Amino acid sequence: MAEMQQLQTPLKPDQIIDIIVRQRWFIIIPLCISLTAGLFLTFTLPRTYSAYTTILVQAQKVPGNYVQSIVSMDLSERISTISQQIMSQTNLEKIIDQFGLYEDKDSQSMYLEDKIKDLRKRIDVKLSRSRNTADAFTISFTGEEPDRVMRIANTLSSFFMDENLKMREAQAVGTSEFLDAELEKTRKRLEDREKALSDYRASYLGGLPDELESNLRTLDRLQQQLTDKQNMLRDARLAVNNLETQMNLTRKMAAQKLEEQSASSSDYRDPAVPETEDEKKLKEAEKILENLQLRYTKSHPDVLKMKAAVKRIKENIASQKLDPTGSSSSVTSAEEQKNVRSSSLNSRGEQEIELAIMQQEMQLSQLQNEIEKIESDIVKINEAMVVYQQRVEDTPKREQELLSLKRDYSNIQEVFSSLLNRKLEAELSVNMEKKQKGEQFRILDHARLPEKPISPDVRKLLIFSLAAGLGCGGGIIFLLELLDGSIRRNDDIEKKIGLPILAAIPPLKRTGDRLKNRIELLLFALFLLYALGLFACFAVVNMKGVIKVIEFLKSFM
Repeated sequence: MAEMQQLQTPLKPDQIIDIIVRQRWFIIIPLCISLTAGLFLTFTLPRTYSAYTTILVQAQKVPGNYVQSIVSMDLSERISTISQQIMSQTNLEKIIDQFGLYEDKDSQSMYLEDKIKDLRKRIDVKLSRSRNTADAFTISFTGEEPDRVMRIANTLSSFFMDENLKMREAQAVGTSEFLDAELEKTRKRLEDREKALSDYRASYLGGLPDELESNLRTLDRLQQQLTDKQNMLRDARLAVNNLETQMNLTRKMAAQKLEEQSASSSDYRDPAVPETEDEKKLKEAEKILENLQLRYTKSHPDVLKMKAAVKRIKENIASQKLDPTGSSSSVTSAEEQKNVRSSSLNSRGEQEIELAIMQQEMQLSQLQNEIEKIESDIVKINEAMVVYQQRVEDTPKREQELLSLKRDYSNIQEVFSSLLNRKLEAELSVNMEKKQKGEQFRILDHARLPEKPISPDVRKLLIFSLAAGLGCGGGIIFLLELLDGSIRRNDDIEKKIGLPILAAIPPLKRTGDRLKNRIELLLFALFLLYALGLFACFAVVNMKGVIKVIEFLKSFM
């Protein structure tokens, strides 16, 4: 219990120093052993070197306001994609064959899959933005031979740059080809819509919405023409009625006149009838016949009637010029002269009546023809009005149908215009990528021959050696002090016995103790110098590298 109580009592600085001085050998010897082992491992462990290449992502040389790049993939995604392509089994097999990796005896028994897996672990790609926020990344490779590590790192960087160019160009060309195919499809759809719109306009020509005003004006004009024709038809029919009434009155008056002429023919004393009157009538009849022939055909009834009238007038004139007895005698009986005069008078009256009636019949025929023409025009106007009225009524329906066709056409045309613009931009981007004016990878730092290995890590070995030596020594001292029950201080005597100390006798010095102490001190100094030398060697190896230190040592051998 006393010992446990003593251990639980906190140590004072002078007590700690006293323990270190007494147990100094348990500190220096483990420390020297651990430093020696650490330095030995530094020179004997297999060395691993690392070489890296820094690649800068250079922005495109053509301003983005003029040519927009098609490659929109994020840099980290693009690097990850390229890394997967480069670290594929095919590419890694090429690297193994090209640089003769895994040809030593220990590695020949490895399977190809294990070699590929190990090689992938030794390749590292890291994205960094340490150069003024510019995008950059490093490609590192680790291995045991510095020269081979350097060459493999440079080869990997070349692979990255080539794959980046291929990927960007392939993406640009693929986008351009896709836009070509979509543009051709959209062009066909646009042409189909154009044809449908053209066919619709041709099918309903005259009834389209933009012709509504014209149709309304035409309908109003036809309505006005219909009204005028109806008025003309009414006037013509009224004229026909008036003319028929007049013809009836003429016939009655002619009959009465003939009766009066027949009654007065017996008292007529003047046997001479001027020929100029018949000739005048003949000329008038011939003029009328000529007008009728100009207007009608030869088989028209009016023409035929007028020809018969002209013929009768000519026959009458000819009969008047001949002697009624057929001889040249100037003596006739009174009865015969009376008959001749009576027949002459009757013939002239009939001719006048027939001529008047014929003129009225001609007028009546003209009016009837005019009525037929007006009725035909009315029928045509009504038919046209029905057509235009139907067009006006169908205008809202046509407007909706045409609006639907135009809307589809406009949408497809907008898509076509957008695709065409993107196609032109894609062609510019393809040309920019082919001429390497787009975003590029530029090597800032080529992989150099590594002089300092990354494994074993000299600094970590030094720290581990110091920790191991001091830890072992401290553990041994702790156990010794824990198991040692001797009393070394006056205070401990008073605590254990409970009596005050009256006097203290110093340790007695023996002969040879001074020499022993000097030898022990010399040995401790030698061990301490050895430890400091090992520490200095660690520092030199850490600063200069194992290779240079070995070469420096070989130069003295």
